[in-house]
Amino acid sequence: MLGLCRVAVFLSWVGFNGGRAMIEAMELLLKHWGEQCKHAGESGGMGSPMATIMEWGGCAPRGTPGSRILLGGGAGPDAIAQEIGAALSEIARQDGRGERLQQLAVMRYGFDPAPTWAAQMHELGYVSKAKQTYYDLVHRLHVRLFEVLAERKDARIWLTVGRGALPQSLLKVASKLRQVG
Repeated sequence: MLGLCRVAVFLSWVGFNGGRAMIEAMELLLKHWGEQCKHAGESGGMGSPMATIMEWGGCAPRGTPGSRILLGGGAGPDAIAQEIGAALSEIARQDGRGERLQQLAVMRYGFDPAPTWAAQMHELGYVSKAKQTYYDLVHRLHVRLFEVLAERKDARIWLTVGRGALPQSLLKVASKLRQVG
């Protein structure tokens, strides 16, 4: 699944004019994001010292032989899922419809099992009982996600350090201005 996600990210960032391939790529990315959020949580991190004290009734025993596996238990989602989560958050900040689209993504891809389409429509506050309205919302989610991922890719390219014909980073320009001024 991860290999397919990397291919979908590559295809979406290289750019294509939309259509069925874009929809399939966005669906694949959102499914991967939902899987990662279900299994690894939305953020990673280690346990707090207070939780360790509460669990062990004092300090945890030291010197336990063997290696410690950090991944899988609170390590959080992978980079692709984090990028999709950031893009969904950006969509939600744009306007009220974007917030509904983010909620739709959470319900459709993040719940196990996913609620029925009618339950999702009801939860989002839509009174329409037409299944086509639901599919139009999912399509709008895919299109907005593609647009935001493309914008994020363009912003990342703008911030990269380049030499020669490549674009210079804002940091490099700022350091040159500091030298002149």
